[in-house]
Amino acid sequence: MRIPIAIALVVFALASPASAQERPRSGGELIFLVPSEPPSYDGHREGTFGVVHPLAPHYNTLLRIDPTDRTGTRVVPDLAESWTISPDGLVYMLRLRQGVRFHDGSPMTSRDVKASYDKIAFPSANVVSMRKGAYTAIEVVETPDPQTVVFRLKWPQASFLTNLASPYNWIFKADILARDVRWYETNVMGTGPFKFVEHVKGSHWVGRKNPDYWDKSRPYLDGYRALFISSSSAQVAAIR
Repeated sequence: MRIPIAIALVVFALASPASAQERPRSGGELIFLVPSEPPSYDGHREGTFGVVHPLAPHYNTLLRIDPTDRTGTRVVPDLAESWTISPDGLVYMLRLRQGVRFHDGSPMTSRDVKASYDKIAFPSANVVSMRKGAYTAIEVVETPDPQTVVFRLKWPQASFLTNLASPYNWIFKADILARDVRWYETNVMGTGPFKFVEHVKGSHWVGRKNPDYWDKSRPYLDGYRALFISSSSAQVAAIR
């Protein structure tokens, strides 16, 4: 079964829970349109729908915005299952979920979170970080144990939790970044609900269900296919 829809925010489509009147159905392939292709595969350096729509299902972020919240401001857990904030607003301690694995089978730990946020907040000279400016308050990212990550800030920042919920702040594998900090510009490997299958330039992007995903109730879909079509008339024809 295939489910064709027009240009869609796939992050929300895949993550939204069913309402009380609906019962989620498992299976099928979601097909959606994206008007542009990814300039690179690295969400840390890009800011277009052409990246976040086809690639976000391969990854997780520390926190996310509740897709059912109409205000778009309610922060909910993703890889971080809980967090505390010091009274002075300078220390954010987040506890990570246990049992999360990258698509290569290796466990995700606080070391991977630190490596990812060091890349975002303190990029090396040859690395582009689109959202570096949002994290100038960070003084240091610490990893007291494998399941805990601590952000120490130079000054209080009211928007800090919301910033951690950016849909582009994917958690990358520390060992890969240590070998090649730009590896993710041309490769895909995350912890998300879908594994990468293929990208055919000028045509489509395909992901398939991750059978080892940490949330055993998700995803409902067997896979998805993003069609890269920029022409409005061609988009209409594609969904007829």
